Amino acid sequence: MRLFLVGLMLILAGFLLVLMAPLLALVSNAKVAAAGGAVGCVVIFFVPICFGAGSPGLLTWGLLAIAVLLAVSAFFLWLISRELGRGEEQGR
Repeated sequence: MRLFLVGLMLILAGFLLVLMAPLLALVSNAKVAAAGGAVGCVVIFFVPICFGAGSPGLLTWGLLAIAVLLAVSAFFLWLISRELGRGEEQGR
């Protein structure tokens, strides 16, 4: 049950980041030209499939950000599952 709640919190944090990014860009008063693009990664078993459309510079940073977020979330999920496994062993 705890792992489910952690996953749900990660999903909600992702939605919050997506919603806050445009608002922070508007508040910053920066005179930056807007550039659009889309990137994504799908992981099937252990094989990541990444794709994107837009300017190459934007795609590079987008794919890099997604890769880092996936690695960090996988590390935290591994730590959490390890701790939950230890708790079950001590409870027996």
